[in-house]
Amino acid sequence: MQKKLVQSSLALTAATALGLGGAFAASPAVADNGPQKLNVQSDAAVQKTLDKASGVNAYGAKNGKLTIGVEKADKTTKKLEQDFSNVKVVEGVKELKAYAGNDLVGGAGYLVKAGEGGGACSTGFSGWDADGKPIVLTAGHCAKIINEQSGEFEGDTTVDETEQPSTAPAVGGEGFKQTGLGVIGSWGYNKFGGELVPPGSDAQPNDDDIDFAVINVDASKYNVKTGVTDWSTAGDDDLAAKLATDITKVGAHSEGTVQKAGRTTGLTENETWTAYNEQFDFVNVSGRFVHGFGVKAPSGKPFSAPGDSGGGVFQGDTAVGVISGGGPAEDENGQEIDFSWVADLDYSLEKSGQSISFTDPNEEPPGDDEAEADASAAADGEDADASAAAEGDDANASDNADADAKEADASSAAEGDDAEASADADGAEADASAAADGDNADASSSADGKDDKADSDADGDEKLEAPKVGDQTVVEGGKITGKAAPNADVKLTWKPAGDAQAGSAQAQAAPAEGSVTVKTDADGNFSTEAPAEAGEYAYSATVTANGQTSEATNFTVTVRAAEAERKLTVEPKEIAASDFVKEDKGVQITAEGFEEGEKVTLKVVDGPEGVKDYEMTQTANAEGVVGFSIYGTSASNPEAYLGKYDVQVTGANDTEDEEALTGSFQVVADEDGNGGGNDGDDNGNDDGNGDGGGSDLPRTGAELTGLAAGAGLLLVGGAAVVLTMRRKKNN
Repeated sequence: MQKKLVQSSLALTAATALGLGGAFAASPAVADNGPQKLNVQSDAAVQKTLDKASGVNAYGAKNGKLTIGVEKADKTTKKLEQDFSNVKVVEGVKELKAYAGNDLVGGAGYLVKAGEGGGACSTGFSGWDADGKPIVLTAGHCAKIINEQSGEFEGDTTVDETEQPSTAPAVGGEGFKQTGLGVIGSWGYNKFGGELVPPGSDAQPNDDDIDFAVINVDASKYNVKTGVTDWSTAGDDDLAAKLATDITKVGAHSEGTVQKAGRTTGLTENETWTAYNEQFDFVNVSGRFVHGFGVKAPSGKPFSAPGDSGGGVFQGDTAVGVISGGGPAEDENGQEIDFSWVADLDYSLEKSGQSISFTDPNEEPPGDDEAEADASAAADGEDADASAAAEGDDANASDNADADAKEADASSAAEGDDAEASADADGAEADASAAADGDNADASSSADGKDDKADSDADGDEKLEAPKVGDQTVVEGGKITGKAAPNADVKLTWKPAGDAQAGSAQAQAAPAEGSVTVKTDADGNFSTEAPAEAGEYAYSATVTANGQTSEATNFTVTVRAAEAERKLTVEPKEIAASDFVKEDKGVQITAEGFEEGEKVTLKVVDGPEGVKDYEMTQTANAEGVVGFSIYGTSASNPEAYLGKYDVQVTGANDTEDEEALTGSFQVVADEDGNGGGNDGDDNGNDDGNGDGGGSDLPRTGAELTGLAAGAGLLLVGGAAVVLTMRRKKNN
């Protein structure tokens, strides 16, 4: 069922979290006839207020205000805004649908069994639990068998095999084909919301309402890898061969761009829905509340879709959530969008008591850095041993000197020449001992110098690591991202890629070159705007920190021209029969997002019995827009048109992966419609005598009058589609 979530009247408030429980604290009394202020810091006060509202589908306590989202507010719910100055009720917030939910279809990367049937879901993030065992994080509703009629749980699904990547919908396949590698494992933990919230129910969310699950992986069949695939190697059935990022930690999302990988839509990137997230913490997903945050995408180009449930949502190397559900919606500006709800991972882990590590506990220690440190320690030990040995030799030399001294005492009775000889010998030995000490000191100093250098190399002080940036494809105005040393300056330079020579026609047509310096954050992440013009660019990036500059990292950025959003507007969607048969009224259809001069065709693909199929082709204007007007010709028999009509719009330049724009409208009896009857008769409109007694012959030619008045933006072009219908037969 199609859902719209937010009206254009959404207010912006600051974000804060809401927990349940606690004691009620009354707000100070104000004037008897004025609203009070709800103490939103009191969980009990918030809960008591929510209990008075009906059909709550979302709520959030943000910046001293309580916002309640309902599909349609009744008198009691509306009264809350009168009772409290800081309570706002937003209508039009409907229940979302969980992807791969009731019938367990969809998913990304792994299959599940549910009795005689089954389905698929997406893996979120791989790692190890507190005991060092391999696990996969995903969505909790993937583990549930849900009765389609009642919405109640009927047990848990069984984890099956991974899905063969080359057959997944993300790369144009039908999916549901096993890899043959064996069953992944079993559910270790799963939870999907709390109490069922059927239509009209007053059930409210609990603070542990999450959509989260853990799969215990069979290590004998699968190895876990911490990165997230970019789906570019699906054709080779090896998703681990090319990663969009390596995941190193779990964290809270930040407003801005997020990415997701899933088996239905592959790798996608869109913006978090700030206006929504500043108001709501919990959303009703298939009858159960889920804590998380929203992401919005252009209509028809979703961030996620059915089958992406459980798919990993991330920012850089940080895991921030898994896909829970979504559907069509309207944003705060009244624009149609595709909306996705993400179960935030940090919150889910906290409430579930689960944990994940992205460091392999089974990796052979030590790592590279540890090996260098151990090597340095070993060198120090050898130097120490060598020094001790040298000192031992010196001690022997000292013993010899003592012996010599005794001999010298003994020779005091002897001739002076012998004593002088003895003294010379002692001096020679002393010189030799000093030389030995000097050699040992030099050797120790040399060894220490080498050790210092080895230690310095191991610490990374001698050589600054180059930035980590891979080849990227972005749209005009998009972001280039990478990773380098934390809190450092990264300089990026670029020029057109290829063999264009300065001054040549190719170089003159190519985008301009340039450079920019950006700073990394505390985690080392950085981003910068891509060049404004479409094309291929050769980039070079260096990082500077502590007075040192790294070697350059070279990569390629491909900038694609931003595609105009395709959109179909049908106005009105419901029309009275007597208005439908008037040329200057009827139904106006506007299609946007085509190329200038492109032939665009509208077809009436379905309608009430007796309607003749009809199609009309028209040329898109300079803005890529084309309009059509649909009306009936039998003005003397308007009730003959009652019913629903489905239309489809396609462009001559459509590619295989571009879907037709679809829409519908309904003709209703005058007593049920928004007009009809004698509307417009005062202006002398024809009541039906001009159609030749119900002739089935359609009118032809361009009909711009009604279209221009209805759409406003069409200056040229347009076409009229005329529906004709046989008269109803009287029994």
